[in-house]
Amino acid sequence: MKPHVKNLIAPIVPSAACLFLQPLKPATQVRVVSKEEEKHEAWLLERLREARSIKAGMSKADLLNVFTPDGGLQRIPPERYILRTCQYIKVDVRFQLPGERPLAKIPPDTELKVLITSRPYLDLPIAD
Repeated sequence: MKPHVKNLIAPIVPSAACLFLQPLKPATQVRVVSKEEEKHEAWLLERLREARSIKAGMSKADLLNVFTPDGGLQRIPPERYILRTCQYIKVDVRFQLPGERPLAKIPPDTELKVLITSRPYLDLPIAD
């Protein structure tokens, strides 16, 4: 064999051997979780259900039972809300206004209806 071919093949052979000698992973891996992790996951799942409970057509008063306006500069009515039970879970909300912004007269919370909500997402709270 020519020397330049040996130089090309020499690093390939050990690399290929390493691939074949690695233990094979099973097709299905069993996930082992502790009781503490189960509690955390259950808590997080409940928070996610809370955050997803707000639907289009609900009133702002319904929204405020579950969420509170996030800090920082926002429009009126606010569009970014944080979950009352976990300040890191947020949604963006649009309301059905009776007129054009910014001149729309904002109805009371019981009459102001949710037009659309975002999917819940994680973010740090904004402090004023």
